[in-house]
Amino acid sequence: MSSENNGTFDKIKGAVNETVGKVTGDKEQEGKGKGQQARGEVEEKVNEAKDRFNDAKDDAQGRLDGFTKKDEE
Repeated sequence: MSSENNGTFDKIKGAVNETVGKVTGDKEQEGKGKGQQARGEVEEKVNEAKDRFNDAKDDAQGRLDGFTKKDEE
């Protein structure tokens, strides 16, 4: 499972745990669910940042390659 899917999975699992905790009155499980959801959110944000960084890196490399080819001509 990719780390992006893990973030989504953590959010879903956390929502289920939070709901079960609320229904059963189990504050510990409710808190655990909230923590899992937060972890999933963070993981998704980290993955988004990695994607943006890699896109910017690829764009910069493409521009650099374009300048290098012009210099060779």
